[in-house]
Amino acid sequence: MLSPDLLTGPPGAESWSARYVEPGSPELRRVGETGIDGASTLVDWTRREQTPRGYRISGVRAIDRGEERRWLAMQFEGDGIRPYVPVIVNEIIQHVMLPLIPLSLLLLLFNVFAVRRVLQPLRHAEREVDALEPDNTLLRLSEPSEPREVNTLVTAVNRALGRLDAAMATLREFTANAAHELRTPLSIMQLSLDRLPAGKQRDELQADARHLTRLVEQMLDLAQADALAVDGHVAIDIADIGRDVVAAMAPKVFAAQRDLRFESFGDTAAIGHPEAIFRIYRNLIDNALSHAPGVTPIDVSAGPGPQLTVRDYGPGIAEVDLPHVFDRFWRKDRRSSTGAGLGLGIVQRLTEAHGGTVSVENATGGGASFRVRLEV
Repeated sequence: MLSPDLLTGPPGAESWSARYVEPGSPELRRVGETGIDGASTLVDWTRREQTPRGYRISGVRAIDRGEERRWLAMQFEGDGIRPYVPVIVNEIIQHVMLPLIPLSLLLLLFNVFAVRRVLQPLRHAEREVDALEPDNTLLRLSEPSEPREVNTLVTAVNRALGRLDAAMATLREFTANAAHELRTPLSIMQLSLDRLPAGKQRDELQADARHLTRLVEQMLDLAQADALAVDGHVAIDIADIGRDVVAAMAPKVFAAQRDLRFESFGDTAAIGHPEAIFRIYRNLIDNALSHAPGVTPIDVSAGPGPQLTVRDYGPGIAEVDLPHVFDRFWRKDRRSSTGAGLGLGIVQRLTEAHGGTVSVENATGGGASFRVRLEV
């Protein structure tokens, strides 16, 4: 007996028949080949014939059930492609989808590996870009040998950094040269003002000239601070530099009827740039001279260790202003302040160039205390 599945027929068939046939039946002899013993060689066959209503497909297939082989003759008539749909789907599943699943997984793994390998130089370049600092414009990205696209991109970025560095160097050089050239006419103007008749107008002009001179000096200090390369430091004594600064600024401080006191606590050896340390002292003393009123003294000390301190006895600094005192061009009151807000910014820049830190606190007993710590 045929199973119910074999009797259902293909979908869309107008007529359908299936039956077992014997080896000597006409269906088998029709395509059989005569062997040596004269018997027919049984083979599977399929034939397609056109009919007025469509087509007819007939054939014979061998079915093995255990050790027994039987032959099934089938025939159906139909029209269109609906009877072929199950065959097409089965072929797609067995010969397309099943082979493609492992191949797709292999391709996916290969793509993941290839993409990770290509992106690795980009991630390395990303870390190097994040590590770039405006303090060191000489740094460049490492150029990978491969892949070529990443190498081209990183090389282009390095060229852009080189052009940016050249532009910044030109700007710093222009600022320094302009400030340097302004010092001579300002000095001549100051001497000319001294020859004017004494009076209120001369005093105001001299005060304006002093403020302008101080601004030009700060611009020069700032330009030189930005251009300072801190890779050629020498052994210095912070106390010796402090004494030189106090001696150089004593006339200015005494003219303001103020006392300038210096004290060394020993062990003041350090590695640094002497001129930069001199400017740190000078700008801190100028800041104390400008913001501490009256005839209060200014205390300057060096040590213990590689550090220096400048303290005034003024009103101190408000807590809300402490985070901003080192910002360039920051002034609490722009209407009453005579400075440009550059002095403490220069101090911070020079200190950072030495790998050190600068801090400020309101001292016990009044006044502000600025402390600069350098790396040994």
